[in-house]
Amino acid sequence: MTKIIEPIEGFFLKSNDDLIFDVKGLTHPSDRIIAFVRYVSKRYFENKDQNRDYQKLYALPDRYEFLTKNYPKYIFDDPKGRGLLQAVLRSDVSEIYNPIEKLQKILNTANSNLDSLEIDVKEIVEEIIGYSNIPIENIGISGSILVGLQTKKSDIDLVIYGMKQGRIIYESMLEIFNSSKNFVRYDRTELVRLWETRGQEKQIDFSLFSIMERNKHLQGIFKGRDFYIRLIPYPDEFNEHYNDVTIINYGDIEIKATIENSDHSIFTPCLYQLKNISIVEKDTDEDLLLERIFSLRGRYCDLAKKGASIHVKGKLEKISISKKMEFYQIVLGSSSSEFFKLADL
Repeated sequence: MTKIIEPIEGFFLKSNDDLIFDVKGLTHPSDRIIAFVRYVSKRYFENKDQNRDYQKLYALPDRYEFLTKNYPKYIFDDPKGRGLLQAVLRSDVSEIYNPIEKLQKILNTANSNLDSLEIDVKEIVEEIIGYSNIPIENIGISGSILVGLQTKKSDIDLVIYGMKQGRIIYESMLEIFNSSKNFVRYDRTELVRLWETRGQEKQIDFSLFSIMERNKHLQGIFKGRDFYIRLIPYPDEFNEHYNDVTIINYGDIEIKATIENSDHSIFTPCLYQLKNISIVEKDTDEDLLLERIFSLRGRYCDLAKKGASIHVKGKLEKISISKKMEFYQIVLGSSSSEFFKLADL
């Protein structure tokens, strides 16, 4: 098994200022870890839950607003061109939360010493392993439970590390949904809730959203509780190290295209290779050869397969890798005006 030597997607960390961040991406600058604030002390909130020490920040704009107002040192203007990010200096990290180690602890604890969420985590993992037979060392548990801030209503956020094991899980989930009474796909009511919770009402109409989401393999209900699975490559399986990649932002772009390859669309980061591209609108006069769609947001995983016609709006970037390779991509995940739709429905 490949050993993860530094925090990557799925890990959390705590800063010396007692803020809890969720780590984004697979590689980082040498002096800091790219991570977005997720939980902050309740003292910053007027309408606070007296039973909880931390409050959760949901929307991305709220996370930026909080740091800008209270801890601007965590706002990171990326010199490589990724724009305004959030990041924690390695010297400011007081604790790292490892999802693999957390899951091992849960699995090795008697049910009598676990809460209802932890018991559900143990049972879902045991059932998934029973169908897929992947090593337990490739599975972790992320989200609120990782940092001990779960509630009775918390969902299950599983992470699977390694592309080989990720593909096995993806294929196994179809059998699991068809065979296990404990796993249920989202129905219309639950899809409406998901559509509204994500704030996608202005991005995509519900009927199309429902078609694209209802048969996803990596989300659903387990014993009445929402679950999500992220498939995460090891850093050496995704050959775009932070230090090797330089980015130029060219504003927004809207296109229609055909998916040429969707093999990496089930992973985080998710990628869609494109062909037959027709540009509807763009902010630049730059001549460009658009190659792919890129996103770190789980909502954009597994939306379309090879051969599908799509209509997409996002941020246009020029990517240079080690000064040897250049191409353009559309990035999704940071704008309220972006969208990803199937165009032939």
